[in-house]
Amino acid sequence: MMFGFKVRQVACGILAAMAISTVNSFAVTSQFRGVNWADKRDNFVSDVLVLSGLSLSDNYQSASVAAERVIGQFQELFGTNSVRMPVNEPTVLKAFDMYSGALDVALKHGRLVMGYWGPAQPSGPKNMDDWWKMWAKIIEKYGDHPNAYFEIFNEPHMYSKDELHNLYATWLEKFPNVPRDHILLDGSGLAWNVPDIADDPRFEGCLFAVHEYTFWNMSITTEQGWKNSFKGKVGKYIDRTVCTEWGGAMSPGDKAGVHYDYMDYNSTPTNYFMAYIRGMSDQLREWEMGSFYWPGLRDGDWYSMTKRTGEGANIKLEIVNQSGVDRMKMAWADTVETDPPEREAYEGKMAVIPGKIEAENYDVGGNRFTFYDKDSENQGKAYREDAVDIESIDDAACGTVSCKGYALGYTQSGEWLEYSVNVESDAELTLTANVATASETAGFQLFMDGKAITDSIKVAKIDTTWKVYKEIEIGTVKLEKGEHVLRILITGAYVNIDWLQFTDPNTTRVESRPISREVHLSRLGSETLKVFSMTGRFLGNVNPQGPAAASIEASLKAAGFANGVYLVRGAGVTRRIQVR
Repeated sequence: MMFGFKVRQVACGILAAMAISTVNSFAVTSQFRGVNWADKRDNFVSDVLVLSGLSLSDNYQSASVAAERVIGQFQELFGTNSVRMPVNEPTVLKAFDMYSGALDVALKHGRLVMGYWGPAQPSGPKNMDDWWKMWAKIIEKYGDHPNAYFEIFNEPHMYSKDELHNLYATWLEKFPNVPRDHILLDGSGLAWNVPDIADDPRFEGCLFAVHEYTFWNMSITTEQGWKNSFKGKVGKYIDRTVCTEWGGAMSPGDKAGVHYDYMDYNSTPTNYFMAYIRGMSDQLREWEMGSFYWPGLRDGDWYSMTKRTGEGANIKLEIVNQSGVDRMKMAWADTVETDPPEREAYEGKMAVIPGKIEAENYDVGGNRFTFYDKDSENQGKAYREDAVDIESIDDAACGTVSCKGYALGYTQSGEWLEYSVNVESDAELTLTANVATASETAGFQLFMDGKAITDSIKVAKIDTTWKVYKEIEIGTVKLEKGEHVLRILITGAYVNIDWLQFTDPNTTRVESRPISREVHLSRLGSETLKVFSMTGRFLGNVNPQGPAAASIEASLKAAGFANGVYLVRGAGVTRRIQVR
């Protein structure tokens, strides 16, 4: 937000002229119940940001203490679970040790949106190399934090539509491991045109940010007028949009030569401020859209919801206008009376690791909670009755045999599924997957508790149809013992996933087959065979060559194995072999 900046005096004529249709849709961004914490000078500064209550003399510890007081009181006074804080190049590249003290406290208390503010100028960042270095440093520290969200560019009015699209696309290419649903893209202009950017397929899975203020059109004097104005800025993208700024006068002040005293926003409107606050809060609640009021705290700002006294550990926040707080809290989507979603493992059984995870057995809970699918219909029309696309694979080939069961299909980039898992012990496990694709760009990535455990896995084209499945070796992953949530994120569309297999290379499962003495090598392959004890301890390799190759038992004897029962693995098959 920047009061007095000339571009904000421009009326939104184009948007006001947009046809507004009734959309029976609801947002899935209700996880954000937040306020902005801002610099007294506004956040459009060319030097280090100094949020109200912080100082340039702060270090990590003192910044943490001040942030604990500010954000803690946001929670106590308002019930927030999120805060939006600015970042810029000088702050991150020169004062990050100090500023991260405040950011870390915000992440401890809930969700944090870190949004880039440039200097107050009609052009972009002064130095794009510094801009990229800033984001690289932020993503390195916070990119895999489950509470961290990244708003790439606050109010990018200096870019044309094409320039803005390309800037966002380049950012996404540079930081591919950041979950798409933790990235916010501001609408064009002053974040007042979401439809201008939202139809770009490169932005699949990302959230969008919108702003709305009275000073863009002070001629609107009715609640419905403000609701219509806001609808024009969001368009049909309600379900992926967060209102990261909206706010009005809370203290007495003057605007356009008119003095405004304290206003009761719980009463019938008598001016455009009151109509705006009531209309916006009604529309946000109706859509169940997450939002951040501007500002929760900014010293000297008559829009500020609180007034600050004291410094450091003695900071105290006082509510300025209780009726404004009432409307802000009413607007927050997750205060709508709905049954909160609950996570449950499929059929109440957590998947065990090491072991196999069937892709179709994702957790029960709902869209945007335990899975994300971009449409509301199961395109495969099999197995489950929700939005995830599951298809039968009984008519497909899995190697040299027919497949059985179901697989995830019709996948789109940005979609994801989650699985409650129980890892039996700390281990480094090998990972394989059974997949199908006729696409050249298919891929997926795995996360555990929000942290990436693999890079993006590119799946090469397997067949001209999606009816041929192939086991692919992904590599090794290190997992910690305990209960976790595993996420499969689709990074390249049109990959079908049948299952994932986590295997401990130092152990092997015993198949329920009789002990064999004369199992010929043709059934296990002719490559080097691995030999394990019956407890799964690796004992060594056997190279079946020459006369000893007549049987596995003969090969074991020739290699010096004593009489007993062993597990022998080759060509993906394990057998129990008795040596006498």
